[in-house]
Parts: sequence; structure tokens; C-alpha cells
Amino acid sequence: MSTLRQPPPPPPPPPPSESKDETFLDNWMQQKDKQQPNAEERTRKRQQWFHKQCLFPAHITESAMFDTSPLLSLLHDHGIGSDDSSLMHPSDKQTAVDEMRKIASLCSNYKAAAIQNKQEFEYKRALIAKEKRSEINVPSKPPEHHEFTPLKPAENLLLNKIHGTNYNVCLARAVCPQRTSNLFSCWKRTEPRVVKALAEQGLDQLMCIEEREAVERCIGQSVQ
Repeated sequence: MSTLRQPPPPPPPPPPSESKDETFLDNWMQQKDKQQPNAEERTRKRQQWFHKQCLFPAHITESAMFDTSPLLSLLHDHGIGSDDSSLMHPSDKQTAVDEMRKIASLCSNYKAAAIQNKQEFEYKRALIAKEKRSEINVPSKPPEHHEFTPLKPAENLLLNKIHGTNYNVCLARAVCPQRTSNLFSCWKRTEPRVVKALAEQGLDQLMCIEEREAVERCIGQSVQ
């Protein structure tokens, strides 16, 4: 009786790949991820972009900001807008109001950006509301802007607040440069986690309070 022959052993498996991509699909997906960053990465980059728009440290809360209302009231009372630079002439005798007008003109780009983003927000919000209620009146479409128009309504609202604050910061720097610089130095020494902890307790308005009040006193004295 003949002896049964055993079948040949299976071929050895291929050597392990040095790459983590074991299939064509895995490799393709990895390439797509490189071309299109994931949502978390996109969000991080958007946050960085918004932070770069701030003239102030981005971790500073709204409650910790200084009050520029006396200066804004003065500009308003004298009819000084953000586009009054044409009213200034080298031969004019410089008065306090002329100086305020000049300062407002220097800071006008921030005020204009705040207004543009407010218009974008209100227009887009009205369009969304009109889809649910046809009787909603939609304001005129704002002029096309390469940065502001493509943004989402919430992003326009955020930029409106950022540039509105930038305008106030610009005014304070022009009127009270040294005291504003002292406040900024204090802000920059404060860690974001500390600011967050204070804000959670409703105490963020106490941060750098001496430096902030010094700026506010200087602004008040400048309008007297």
C-alpha cells in the first residue's frame, strides 16, 4: 500500500509592510486627509485666524476691557465719524476737537470693519429667518467683501465684536499711550487659564484693575 503524500505547506506570508497603509484604500484615504485637514485642524486654524485679528490679547474677556464711552460720546457729540479725515487741513488751527477728529480717522479702519460685519450678520440672519417666515424684511445686501462675505453669520458677529474692541483699543492707545501700554503688559502676564477661572466665577473684571482704571481716568481727563 502506497504511502499518502502530505500536501505541500502553504507559502510563507508576505513580509510585513513597513508602511501603516496596508491597502490601496487606506493609502488613498491618508492622501485625502493630507489634502483636506480634518475638522479639528480646520477649527484650530480658524481660531488662529480670528486671534490674529485682535489688537488685544485674545484671552482677555469683554468684562475686563476698559470703558471708552466718554471719548465715544465726545466724538458723537461733535459729529466726528470714521470718515472725517477730509475735514482736516494742514493750515487749520489745531483744536482739541481737531485732534479727536484726527485720532478717529487713524482708527477708522477698525470701526468700518465692525460696521461691515454687523451688516453681513444682520443680512444673513434675515435670510435664514425669511426661510421660516416669509413676512420678514431682508435688509439690503452689503457690498461684497473678500474676507467678510464668505463667513458664517456667527463669525461675522464675532468679527463685529473684535473690530469694535479694536477701535476702542486704537483710540485708547492714541489718547493715553503709556497707560494703555501698562495695561497690555499686565494682560500679557496673565495666563489664559487664570482668566478663564476668574470668568467662571464672574471676577474677570478685577483682572489688572489698577491699570485698567488708570486708562479710564486718563480717557476721562482727555475729554474734559
